[in-house]
Amino acid sequence: MSEKAIYTSKSTVKSLWQEYRVYEDRVEFDTLFGKMTVPFDCIESVEISESEVKGLQRGDLHLKNFRPALKLDWANFLEHVVLDKRKGCVRRMLCTPDDLVAFKSALDDALAQFRKRKATQRETRGRSW
Repeated sequence: MSEKAIYTSKSTVKSLWQEYRVYEDRVEFDTLFGKMTVPFDCIESVEISESEVKGLQRGDLHLKNFRPALKLDWANFLEHVVLDKRKGCVRRMLCTPDDLVAFKSALDDALAQFRKRKATQRETRGRSW
């Protein structure tokens, strides 16, 4: 695993003073309960979502594609990042980085590069015998 973070979300009051980092092969959530690591192999999708409170005011209960989620900070009350995983006990994580767009963009770019490297490795293994 690489050690230098591609992007680090500063700890702020909206993230409950927690820090979120994107690496070349994983995303880490440095939470009040310890470090949580999500390898890129496990990530299904990443989206930005409005606050649930804002949706409820319009009558939107956010039931489409509902999954129980681990909310790491004030995600119910603020616009936040939704990270869906392919496997594990917790399949959806919500967090509120300091800059949603920059965090998601860094994560999307790192995921794309990771998946490209994995595809190249598979091709290389398939050709060598």
